[in-house]
Amino acid sequence: MKIKKRVFFVIFTCLASAASFPLPRGPFESAALAAGTQIHSGSAAFAGRVEGDRIPKVIQLSGSAYERGLQQGKELRQEIARIVELWKKDLAIQSKMDPDAFLNTFLAETNFEPAIKKWTPDLLDEIRGIAAGSGQPYPTMLAYQLVDELWVYLDKSNAHHCSSLGVIRSSSHPAIVAQNMDLENFRDGSQVVLHIAEDPAHPEQFIFTSAGFIATNGMNNRSIGITCNTLMELSASPDGLPVACVVRGVLARSSGTEVLDFIKTIKHASGQNYIIGIGDRVYDFEASANKVVEFRPVKDGSVVYHTNHPLANDDWKPWHEKKKQELKPEEVNQGNSQVRLSSLTARLHKPASAIGEQVIKETLQSRDSKEHPICRTLAESGFYSFGATIMTLSDKPYFQVTMGPPDTNKFLRLEFSRVPGK
Repeated sequence: MKIKKRVFFVIFTCLASAASFPLPRGPFESAALAAGTQIHSGSAAFAGRVEGDRIPKVIQLSGSAYERGLQQGKELRQEIARIVELWKKDLAIQSKMDPDAFLNTFLAETNFEPAIKKWTPDLLDEIRGIAAGSGQPYPTMLAYQLVDELWVYLDKSNAHHCSSLGVIRSSSHPAIVAQNMDLENFRDGSQVVLHIAEDPAHPEQFIFTSAGFIATNGMNNRSIGITCNTLMELSASPDGLPVACVVRGVLARSSGTEVLDFIKTIKHASGQNYIIGIGDRVYDFEASANKVVEFRPVKDGSVVYHTNHPLANDDWKPWHEKKKQELKPEEVNQGNSQVRLSSLTARLHKPASAIGEQVIKETLQSRDSKEHPICRTLAESGFYSFGATIMTLSDKPYFQVTMGPPDTNKFLRLEFSRVPGK
């Protein structure tokens, strides 16, 4: 069956699937670690302070890009096979096609590899390594990295549910970036943290993701952290840099200047909101195929937060602009994204010094709206809060992550083995 060329528009990896799959108590679940032991990322197996009984697996990656991918593919071979199978079942339902035929058509009608090669060339080698280590075909694993871009291609328009925030350093706390990452329910149990060792070209990194996927969000030991949310109304490009590669490209850089130049210079494949923490500061950028615009919910930029509708960038797709104009006045602020933004605004409308780690955790755990909460439960179908991340920057950076919704799964804290200058 031939699919006609589709108009390309965006949705971030925090998406809702219409399919229903069994909910595994996943192969990635580690046994709870002993409470009270200091976590230290230099060890091969983590043993540390854990505030709950479900924690994601943490795997150590080092060497060349291909070697890092090979290590992930081999260690998670069984898990990747399971997730790829479920992912293809979902694609079959969404596309109404054989999934392999659908993926072949998708890759033929888009052209992301040149942008990846230009801006983040080592990631192609890493994806090849994942494919080799997991025993999956390279084209399959390349497409698997394009979660946002696949849903763009499918014109999936009702799947956007991530919530992100950031706050600058103050007298009471370091700078912090945080997010609830929402994904399809069949991914539950696939949560993994990639701990990438430092080398001469790249900083040490913690990356939260799903098995075989190169990144959803993360931070490095230079106190640089990034989260992202889809802005589907914004223009997109079938030959831009995919979202997962943007995340990894930011985390591969060691200075704030490099990061800001990168995010403003690349051609973006998907309309996205990126909250980026750099040292003591936080930034919020709405990126589309044609422009990148900074968004500041407060004038001084001391607090940033976002959900899934554009607030600063006017590079809209015409049909979304038309749809917005057709909304009734009472409908304007009633959408999922608008309701969650109102919740963030109410909770974070205070001085930056008052928004510490506890306030951020309470925000990520919140259910102010029954219909459109920031924290979403695991259901029989659809999407849920795959995990929450809190990235504490500044002098001594550390990474906190949950396996699943943060109101029922508490945070695992991970510390870097080395912080430059310390």
